[in-house]
Amino acid sequence: MVTESKKKIYSSIGGHFLVDLYSPFLPIILPVLITNMNLSFFLAGFMVTAYNVTSSLVQPVAGLFSDRTGKKVPIWICVLLSSAGISLAVLTNNYLLMLALVSGAALGNALFHPAAMESVYRLSPIEKRGIFNSIFTTSGSISYSIGPLIAGVMITFFGLSSIAWLVIPGILGAVWIYSVDKKFNTLVSAHYERKKPVSKQKKERYWWVPAGLVVFLCSLRAWTYVGIITYLPALLMLGQHGMDTITTSLIVTIMLFIGVAGQIAGGYLSDRYGRKNMLVFGFAAAVPFFCLIFLSQGWLMYSGIFMYSFFACFCYVTSVTMMQELLPESVGFASGLTLGLCVGVGGIGAAIIGWAADNMGSLPDAMFLMIIPTALSPILALFIRYPDQRRIRGRDADLPE
Repeated sequence: MVTESKKKIYSSIGGHFLVDLYSPFLPIILPVLITNMNLSFFLAGFMVTAYNVTSSLVQPVAGLFSDRTGKKVPIWICVLLSSAGISLAVLTNNYLLMLALVSGAALGNALFHPAAMESVYRLSPIEKRGIFNSIFTTSGSISYSIGPLIAGVMITFFGLSSIAWLVIPGILGAVWIYSVDKKFNTLVSAHYERKKPVSKQKKERYWWVPAGLVVFLCSLRAWTYVGIITYLPALLMLGQHGMDTITTSLIVTIMLFIGVAGQIAGGYLSDRYGRKNMLVFGFAAAVPFFCLIFLSQGWLMYSGIFMYSFFACFCYVTSVTMMQELLPESVGFASGLTLGLCVGVGGIGAAIIGWAADNMGSLPDAMFLMIIPTALSPILALFIRYPDQRRIRGRDADLPE
């Protein structure tokens, strides 16, 4: 039984790697589509908007539906949708069909995250939820980092249509996940069935204020982190730093991988020292490194970029696990909010920074405005009413392990 449970956790982690591998393909193939199909920038950008909006908004809805009904789309179908939608979109010259395929991929992405993360949460030992959540999110972060490189190499050497061949890993992964689900027999499924609803008193205490504050903090973190990722290349290349494309790409890649290390550290340390303690620590540690990005040069600036990424991602896994433990009977909804909606809000925040840069006439000054949500986060985190780990373990002691 334990072996089958671990296999299901690993299949969710592997599925996350595949789903997030395909999601960054779209920005790489768009320039070629603009040329080949003579698309306007609006139509090209609308595809990205459709993907992001669909993915961000459907995730919490899908999670809430699963929590209320116990029904969810099998994650192998989600992996198949995500891989096929993006990979096969390059084979058509019909814009509406392409938009439908991209939206289908976004739907697969959105349905996958709350379903897979709920499985990881339910099947993980209580004392190791943080580290398993960090492994889950890390698998997606790694594939998201290498996805653009894979797509770029394929297009450069084999042409745009070669992207269609990348559907094969998705198909193989879906078959593997299906086989794992099939072996996860009725006995194991019954052992890990959803526990009985918590009392009304607990729901009232742990829903509106603490969970809402965690979602707000996740959104603030996403705003600054997405904003840094979005505009850092332009800051380094077009500003006073004058870096070339290769150097800038290398810096961003290193930044993303150091963020992966932060996710692992955040999950592990939050298991040992408490979620709230590590959340406050991570948010507070990010503030000085954020300032270094804009107030220093050379290695100090690089240190600021890399260590800001580390602590921003450190907070990410911790906040996701906190949200799940605050809403133990709505894990799918909690996961959909933190993995989907908050990231979508972050994208909106990045657009606001771009608007501010246009009006201020200075990208660095506009980006530095993100010091406000960065500095506000550790202060607000202090006010989260969150039980200590011993109390949570006692509350969840009747859950199957």
